Amino acid sequence: MKKQNPLQKLNITRKKPTEKFILGDEGFWGTWFSKLLFTIISVKVWGLFACTIVSTYLLTQNLLKGTEWLTFNTTIWALIFGMKEVFRISEGKDKREAALNQQKNDASQQLLVTSQQIQSGTMPQKDADGMEIVGEDPDDLQ
Repeated sequence: MKKQNPLQKLNITRKKPTEKFILGDEGFWGTWFSKLLFTIISVKVWGLFACTIVSTYLLTQNLLKGTEWLTFNTTIWALIFGMKEVFRISEGKDKREAALNQQKNDASQQLLVTSQQIQSGTMPQKDADGMEIVGEDPDDLQ
């Protein structure tokens, strides 16, 4: 008996990373709930939660001044969300570089094939327009 994919139980349909869900789409709520759970168990969420609670407690006990509390919390939140964006940008850069490298590899492979054809004498002949000459032109046979 084939096991059912757990994502199917939540009615989650995977889309391409570039596609976005709209509120009425099939699988929207399952995907939303899944994203919520992954965010809740994220270390950064717990770090932000703990820092905010501890600093608020220290503020209520008059162990921190309001400006210290504000500076501490904005710094921590800015660092965490700033690093999140830095990683997101670098991931996009890595994907672009991988695509560029793939294009370079494809071009190198095509160049290698062409050079091998030239060396072996099997390079197709081309006319002035760059079209491959397949056979004799019947008009030239006369």
